Amino acid sequence: MASLLQRSATMARCRSAVLTGTVKRTTTRAPSGMMSYCLPSTTDVRFFSSPSSSSLEEDISKMSTEELRDNSMIPGWDLIHSPPTDIPKGALLGTVVSDKMDKTINVAVDRYKIVPKYRKRVKYTRKFMAHDENEVASMGDMVMIVPCHRITKNKHFMLREIIRAKGQL
Repeated sequence: MASLLQRSATMARCRSAVLTGTVKRTTTRAPSGMMSYCLPSTTDVRFFSSPSSSSLEEDISKMSTEELRDNSMIPGWDLIHSPPTDIPKGALLGTVVSDKMDKTINVAVDRYKIVPKYRKRVKYTRKFMAHDENEVASMGDMVMIVPCHRITKNKHFMLREIIRAKGQL
């Protein structure tokens, strides 16, 4: 929505510049395969373009094998691929709501679900018991818990790390 508003604003500026005569030269067509937007200037109309796929293929075809092995050299690689995170599979983030038991904490995990009929977000909270061997977590801490083998009837998570202690930003 915002990009549509930005595009319409730049198109309006282009039209007003052409009508008032502040633009000396106007180009109605951009190079083939390019999406263009023009901004008024005192000398000419500039095109801000997104590169077409053929120009990217040409850039990659000119690269050597060593450059292609290094993924950071490929144009746009960092925009598409995010670096791997060290969050283990099945890990949950939550807030410690109770630490009164021995070597056990109770962690409330908030999840959100969108109700399609009303297009509203509903918050669901579920509490998990997690094993805290050294009893380092305290009430109000934001923690990461990971699944493990079943320790007791209701406890099958372990404390991985304290992400943010209570009272810290």
